[in-house]
Amino acid sequence: MLAAEPGASAPRAESLRGLALICFEVPALSEELLAILSLFSAGYACFVREGDALLPIEVPALPYGRDLSGVLKYKGKTNEMFTAMMINLAVFSSAFRGRFAQKLEILDPLCGRGTTLFEAARRGYDAAGIEIDKADFSQINLFLTKYLEHNRFKHSVQKASLTVPGRPAVHSVRFEFAADAKALKDAPERLQFIHGDTLHAASYFGRPRFHALVADLPYGIAHESRDGKDKVALDQMMKKALQAWKKALLPGAGVALSFNAHTLPLSQARAMLEAAGYEVLDGPETEGFAHWVEQAILRDIVLARAA
Repeated sequence: MLAAEPGASAPRAESLRGLALICFEVPALSEELLAILSLFSAGYACFVREGDALLPIEVPALPYGRDLSGVLKYKGKTNEMFTAMMINLAVFSSAFRGRFAQKLEILDPLCGRGTTLFEAARRGYDAAGIEIDKADFSQINLFLTKYLEHNRFKHSVQKASLTVPGRPAVHSVRFEFAADAKALKDAPERLQFIHGDTLHAASYFGRPRFHALVADLPYGIAHESRDGKDKVALDQMMKKALQAWKKALLPGAGVALSFNAHTLPLSQARAMLEAAGYEVLDGPETEGFAHWVEQAILRDIVLARAA
């Protein structure tokens, strides 16, 4: 992210009297830099350092608080701070990184209960998600309806059916919301949830429209069988999904996918994206994301760009 700011040094980890800090140098605290810092997924406070003194500076608040993506708790939820980092990686890896403070559209084609979409909304982005599980789809809509009502946001809900040739119609719910009636009319936030099969993403949206795609892939525990009898191998499913997703992305759209490296090694994930026609990103800035989640899961991230 800081690479977008002229004259910024590479960030580095430091410790000041036991306080863990991420430090960098910049010529000046521009409005653009402060906007970038407001997106920092692991940030709690921002300071200017003078010797051993830390002088706090005010960073612009995001349009919606962290509780939008953090208050809903359930087993298997992807941490909202990790999700925020994924969105940053996708946007700043895209051809639209210079527009990070504008209204972008984010796609999560495996959206679960909506953490990625809610994190996108916190930045003022529009977002859409696809989820095949009926219970998750219902929980998304129930939670967001109650959240908007409880916080007294002006909002509207539009329900529709989407058709795919040769397939049953699927349900779509579109929320528009804002702090007041004027903002709802002039510049609402938009979130769309589709109860459907991610392999039909192109049919649901009809045209390329998304600036970034962010997804936490199935960890492979339920997909690891390779015998073709009981379960579909994750890599086989992804070959079809990547093709379907690409048709919904604008040229230059950023892609950030997290996955279980125990069942899908990084090299294989990159090869799958390349075979599907994506521009795979590599280099030092794309390495080092692998981290332990639990005994069976070593989570890693692959970055790419839609051609």
